[in-house]
Amino acid sequence: MRRRRYMLHRGSRHAADGNTTVDGRIASHATSEPDRIAVSHNGGNTSRANLERMAEALAQRLLAAGAEQDKTVAVCLPRGVQQIAACLAVLKIGAACLALSPQDSLEMLRFRLADCGVVLLVVQNERDPIVSLAAGAEVLAIDPALPTRIRDLPATASGSRPASVAWLASATCAGGASCGAEITHANVLLLADWLQASCGIGPRDRVCHMAEPGSSAAMLEVWPCLAAGATLVVMDDAIAASPVAIRAWLEAEAITAMIAGEDAIDALAQAPLGREARLRLVMTDAERARRYPASPSFRILATWGQDECTLVSAAHLVHRNERPGSPHIGRPIAGAAIHILDEDGQRVPLGQEGELWIAGAGVGHGYRNRPHLTAERFVPDPFGRDPAGMIFRTGHRGRALPGGAIRRSIQPEVC
Repeated sequence: MRRRRYMLHRGSRHAADGNTTVDGRIASHATSEPDRIAVSHNGGNTSRANLERMAEALAQRLLAAGAEQDKTVAVCLPRGVQQIAACLAVLKIGAACLALSPQDSLEMLRFRLADCGVVLLVVQNERDPIVSLAAGAEVLAIDPALPTRIRDLPATASGSRPASVAWLASATCAGGASCGAEITHANVLLLADWLQASCGIGPRDRVCHMAEPGSSAAMLEVWPCLAAGATLVVMDDAIAASPVAIRAWLEAEAITAMIAGEDAIDALAQAPLGREARLRLVMTDAERARRYPASPSFRILATWGQDECTLVSAAHLVHRNERPGSPHIGRPIAGAAIHILDEDGQRVPLGQEGELWIAGAGVGHGYRNRPHLTAERFVPDPFGRDPAGMIFRTGHRGRALPGGAIRRSIQPEVC
């Protein structure tokens, strides 16, 4: 059957610099500039070298506790340097990291532990309520006094590979239940390369980390940014609860980039930042933002994507007076492709409505422990050059606009 060639856009993936896993990329930054700050929290700074040592120490403890390559290891710790180091340790041993928020309901935590097949749970102490829910899983408690400066340790032999699952994102499956979308190292590095090449994120940036640990937004804040060499600056919950406090904190901490959820973008829209602010880039979900700042001193990048495809597949710069909720979702980012297909899986002519399918380097492996659902939503990519490439059915409908942008039309028809 002849396929119509109406490709919207396919970016070329930014060439890797020799490091093909997330932990490998972060380790290379620690080797090249060990004293540069990796994480800052409450006035305390953790250098790249010390973050690497913390992760190495924890990786050895994970292995001793029975964690294995490709298995699921859950980390339920508050947002901060220990949580980041614990997740990095999971990546180092080649396991899949399931980050959980201590603030989630016990019902949700119980479901996610069982659904993702967790074999080891990392907590702050053995009195944490989640410990009673970890049936069949080993529990590793981290000493709250774990120092951020650790003596040199022999490096753990990395078990990670570009195609191995690094992260289990929280995606909404059939019936509204949460399930683990498998995101690989290669998926995350696509975003790191895009942030560097298209957004200029790099070692001079201080990136705000305010998302809950178990959210996909946290995945976007932490791993692509650390892999790009930026410094993560952790915001406390008390600050995140106040628009005035958010603006003051952004100025005081000299934040240059942030991924802003609904509350944060509202805070920026309520009043302008002071002249001392260094914020230059704000990324926000095009479908969730309630309003945009009227005359911002920074660029606003509205993104669109799916949890199953590393959260960002398309983006566009917000123009003056643009309203949130616009069906215009921008163009695919470099390394991603969005196809508009008819019911027979063929590309529709330019301007005609069809279903949006995501392809390219950001498409994950599927859903953990849900083979039937994976087979429904992830299928071999008939348009790509990679024989192993997959294409993801979003359930959204839309059409191509002149110039290559995409206009989404209605709510998703599949969950």
